[in-house]
Amino acid sequence: MSHSQVAEAVRGMPTGTHAVLVYDSQKNKRDVLFDHLKLGVKTNGLVYACSEESPGEIRRELADEGVDVGGLEGKGVLSVKNYDDVYIVDGEVNIPQIISGFSSLAWGYQRQGLEGIRASAEMSCFFHERKVGELVEYEKALHREFSFPGRGICAYNLTEMVNSGGLELLWPILRAHKLVIMTGPNGSFAMEPEGVTKGDVEGTMGVTLG
Repeated sequence: MSHSQVAEAVRGMPTGTHAVLVYDSQKNKRDVLFDHLKLGVKTNGLVYACSEESPGEIRRELADEGVDVGGLEGKGVLSVKNYDDVYIVDGEVNIPQIISGFSSLAWGYQRQGLEGIRASAEMSCFFHERKVGELVEYEKALHREFSFPGRGICAYNLTEMVNSGGLELLWPILRAHKLVIMTGPNGSFAMEPEGVTKGDVEGTMGVTLG
């Protein structure tokens, strides 16, 4: 599957979709996460949660992609936050509070006449902060379809998962989502988790799974 087919899958995500992106490079990450946000510039509130890059870097990169970052933030429909304002606050992962935060934003945007929320999130912080148990609990608690009007993509750096010894979490994380997107050195694909095989992952990402 080509990047254009992945982009089409992202465009076709219905409201409520909880998707996961597994990527091998910052460029591939940005291509998917930024495309996801840009689709909602006129119709949704937008959120980007940072782990690997700072909010300032993400704002600059979004602006380079043609997004009116200052204007959208001024209207209160774009929020770019660091992970310690979203996921791991004061060293703790409060799962109900995190979900409530996204839900409140989504319903609030809908009351403003928008469809809801589009969220892009880098999940590396859970590995950096050794909160992988809480990470799986959080992903499962969101369910494959959100209980609020939103579309979200949780992004995972496969190289970081391997280096941190967290590769055994790959399959539970994939199965916690409705749509799996992978983009690596040998191509890209997007499909439901039940259809993803070990060969798909190894072939696309250029890794050997145990």
